[in-house]
Formats: sequence, structure tokens, C-alpha cells
Amino acid sequence: MFPFYLEVARASFRRVLVYRWANLAGILTNAFFGVIICYVYVALFTVRPTTNGYDLHDTLRYIWLVQSLVMVVLRFRWEDLMLTIRSGAVISDLSKPCDFYGYWFSREVGSSLYYLFYRGIPTYFAGMLFFGIGIPTDWIIWLAFLCSLTLATALGIAYRFLYNISAFWLLEARAIGGIAGVVAMFFGGSYIPLPLLPPWLQAITAWLPFNGLFNVPAEIFTGKLSGLDLSIELLRQALWVVAFTLLARATTTIAARRVVVQGG
Repeated sequence: MFPFYLEVARASFRRVLVYRWANLAGILTNAFFGVIICYVYVALFTVRPTTNGYDLHDTLRYIWLVQSLVMVVLRFRWEDLMLTIRSGAVISDLSKPCDFYGYWFSREVGSSLYYLFYRGIPTYFAGMLFFGIGIPTDWIIWLAFLCSLTLATALGIAYRFLYNISAFWLLEARAIGGIAGVVAMFFGGSYIPLPLLPPWLQAITAWLPFNGLFNVPAEIFTGKLSGLDLSIELLRQALWVVAFTLLARATTTIAARRVVVQGG
């Protein structure tokens, strides 16, 4: 079945590739908000040069990396599965001779790869151009970052799948999706870098699944995680991926029992 899922991912990549102007608008949007947010922190760091071990350069690199990964990892307004449930088109997906979750996972992997190369890298390049944030030169950091980014992407897909599949029970599930997106963005480090939060709040966010969406890859990329701390964070990411994947599969099994097909 692997060739089938690979072909689904390829088809998804090609499908998103069509929307070039929309992607360009997205890059400009990410860059615009990145610049605004960065100048806020430039002003803040003139008062206090370091905060919780982060200086201005670390913070700017963190911010631009998160801006680059939003569409790769989370895509908080993703409602594709939800819409197929509302329209009834989900029946065709459930009838396919493949794993339902595996099918949607492959679709999202293809889209995430597109956004990594055509949205994430150009956005981060804009940050390098405007603020000279640079990139890590240690290959170990890059290896750990790519591993963490893979886990973050899988976690984001499982998370989106879960709140989309709530449409089997809710007449209007878009509200759940909106709330889920805001919660994940805040506790993931998109709105405020998590290392800048008060210590008591950091202790809470460290154990939430959202920590593995943006914060862990960003802290690795800025060189703040190494040794035992790095191993612990990667393990925690992996455990959340397994937990969310199992929950998504179990929920799919329950939801499929509610499906009633009429017609001939």
C-alpha cells in the first residue's frame, strides 16, 4: 500500500502547486506580520537585553522560524475533511480500499512538503534579509531540527484530523476548529515565544502537546536544546504523536459507525 499513499502525497503536492499567487500572497502576509512582531521585540529588548536566556537575535530567529512553519505544521484554518463530512463526500473516502487516516495523512504530508519549500523557506529567507538572523552552522542542530520538524508535522496532522472529524457529531464544527487553532497557536509559541513566558506558565506548556508544534523545533533551531534536554523533548514529541494518532484512529472507528448511506 505504500506506493498508493506516496501517490496520494504527490497528487496533493501537485494540487497545492497550482495556487502560486495565493502562496505568494501568503509569503507576503507572513513577512509583513513577521516584521511587525520583530520590531515590537526590538523595542522590548532595548529595555532588557536578555530574557530567560534569550537575547534579541535568538528571539528574532525564533519568531521567523515559527512564521515559516505555520503552514507546514498547523494550517489552523484547514477544514477539508470537515467539508467532506458535511457534504457527504466522506463516503467515497471511507469506501476506498485503504486506511482512512492513512489516506488523509498522506494528503497532508504532500501539502506540508509543498509549504515547506514554497512558503517556509522563502519566508525565513525574508527574515534573513530584513534582520540578518542567519541559520545554524552545526550539522547536529540541523539533524535534530529535521527530526523534530517531522514529529511536529505528524502531530499537527493528527490534531487537525481530530477537530475536523468532530463534524460527525456537530452540526457546525468550524467553531471547534477556530478555537482549536487559537489554542494551539498560543500554547505552541506562535503568538508569544514560550521561553519568554513566566516560569510557572512554561512549566505547564512544556507538558502540553502544543509545545511540540512550534516551540521544540524553534528551540532546537536557536541552539537552546542539547544533550539530555533535547532527548527528553524529542521523546515527548514522539509520545504525543503516538497518542494523537491512536486517538484519531479510535475516533474514526467510532465515527464510521454513525455513517448511513442511502441510495443505490
